[in-house]
Formats: sequence, structure tokens, C-alpha cells
Amino acid sequence: MMHDESPPIPFWMIGILGALLLIGMSIFLQQNRTVALIDQFARQPTPALPLPGLPQLEIQSLSPDAQEAARQLWQQIMAGNRSQAVDPVASNQRLRVVIDGIEPVPNGVRIRGTVTNLTDGNLQVPISAFELRDSAGESYRAPGTTIANLSPGASTPLELSVPLPNGRGLLLITHLPPDPPLEQRLLIDVQGASS
Repeated sequence: MMHDESPPIPFWMIGILGALLLIGMSIFLQQNRTVALIDQFARQPTPALPLPGLPQLEIQSLSPDAQEAARQLWQQIMAGNRSQAVDPVASNQRLRVVIDGIEPVPNGVRIRGTVTNLTDGNLQVPISAFELRDSAGESYRAPGTTIANLSPGASTPLELSVPLPNGRGLLLITHLPPDPPLEQRLLIDVQGASS
């Protein structure tokens, strides 16, 4: 009695099906991957009028404990260490911006964090939604055109480098209309703190 011992599906067919499965998974994962919001910000022309109602970045406006904390943040950065933001989290109904740390880089600082979509739908967040403003009134924006397409609940890295002079306060403003801007104090101005 002879038995045919060949498998019902040839091995080469299994290989082709496996390859097609891997290609399909790769395409699916690439479509769902979000773009990191990373850019080097550049100083912009100073606006004629300052934005109304921005949080104070001067150390004199803080309590003595907060003044000491602001000085310690700058001491960490000046020593070449990573520091925390004064206001690490800002959010509204659609978006949450979390700043994980501020670190020194040549000629300025780098801000690292994450941006999260809090909606039930897809949300587009362009790098142009972020503006940095220092305590001298200088505005910094990214020249890039990167846009993160965030699915519901998804997050993407945020990395902003800015040529901030030592000791100046720094504010992050996130503009994502129609919502009002989100404002986060990152650093407090300590230039006049020792006098």
C-alpha cells in the first residue's frame, strides 16, 4: 500500500503566503505610525504688541519658594543637566502637551515632551502650532512644515530646540484653532535675581 506523503499545500506556497502576510503587516504599521514633531526654532521679528494676558515670566512676581525653585532650574541647566519645566502639563478637550524635560544645547535649550490626541477622532498637529516666547518678548517659531496625524488617544514625541539666551524666561504657546492657545511656563527669568 503506497501513501502520498506530500503536504496538502506545497512549502513554496506557504513561503509566499508568509511573505505576503509580512508585507501587509509592514504597510499597516507604516500607515499608523505618527511623525515626531521635532524642529529647530528660530527667532522671529518682535511683535508690535505683546500678547495680552500671558503668564508672568519674571522672578519678582513669584513667591520666595517659587523664586528659589526657578533659580535651581536654571542652575541645573547652566551646569549642563536636564531640568523640569515650571508648568510641565497643559491640556484642553482636544490636546495634551507634556514637557518631560529641558536640557542645555549649544546656544540654547532643547525642550522634550509628548503631544497626545484626547479626541475620539483623528487630529492633525502641525509643528507650526508651537510658538516659544521669551521674557524679553522675543518670539521663536519653527520653519518646518511637519504635521503629526494622531489617531484617537495616540501620542507623538515633541522636541523643540531654541536659541534662548541664558537666564531668560521661556513660555510655550500651543495654537490649535478653534481652541484658545495653551500656555506653559517652561523657565522663569532669573537675570535680575541676584541683585
